[in-house]
Amino acid sequence: MNVINEKNKGINMVIADIRALLEEKKNCFAKQQARKEKLEQTMANTCNDIEQLEYTLRQMECAGARPKRVVSCRHVSDFFIHASEVFDYLQHRLHRRLNYVWFCLALCSRYDFENRKIDRPLLSPATVLGYFKRERDFLG
Repeated sequence: MNVINEKNKGINMVIADIRALLEEKKNCFAKQQARKEKLEQTMANTCNDIEQLEYTLRQMECAGARPKRVVSCRHVSDFFIHASEVFDYLQHRLHRRLNYVWFCLALCSRYDFENRKIDRPLLSPATVLGYFKRERDFLG
């Protein structure tokens, strides 16, 4: 994208060549600025994701220290309503949007950990996510 004629390089540049070069440099700078802003946003999102994953990992590691809480089949809806309220509370207290998929992964891991010795079918993360999304839709 070289606008300058080969014969007009260096000391032989005329005003039109300098203006063309200036425009080219301004366009290049604008593109670099846009890439920089996009990269900064991506880095901020990645930092946020790292913090949420670290929190999820800490919660999953601490799950073994808490007393067991068994949720019967008829109380599943109540449990996920409460989980949705906890999710909203955490977002409010932390002043940031949380990724609900990771929140559901932590719930699923907790459920699997508590039911590892009981002869119960395990829930898949997709099932937990489905329950959670359904209750969030009902709460509106």
